[in-house]
Amino acid sequence: MNDPTDLNKITQDAEKDLVNEIVEKLRDNELTPEASRMLAKEFLSHLPPKDLPTLVEVLHNLSTEYKEVREVYAKYYGMQGDMQDAEKIHAMAMHIHQGNIESAIKVAKGGQNA
Repeated sequence: MNDPTDLNKITQDAEKDLVNEIVEKLRDNELTPEASRMLAKEFLSHLPPKDLPTLVEVLHNLSTEYKEVREVYAKYYGMQGDMQDAEKIHAMAMHIHQGNIESAIKVAKGGQNA
């Protein structure tokens, strides 16, 4: 994910997901208004993230203090893994296309993508 607009979109989506969780928990009386303000303030203080792993780390750290963040964290943690897998597959395909099978094998085994 090298396109900053992708990161901006993902960050906006994470914000929406977190707001939805907060609203749901407020509605169900599982979160106080004060705790919701603190959670939102803490999350916003870490924006914008420099990359997806940073966003995931922020969500992870918040999820240890606020159970309301756990589902959002799980979603973006999974997304990060999916993106890493796609990057790895792309790198392997490029190496194979260039006839560099050994490099493709190295990437498959966890070596560098380049």
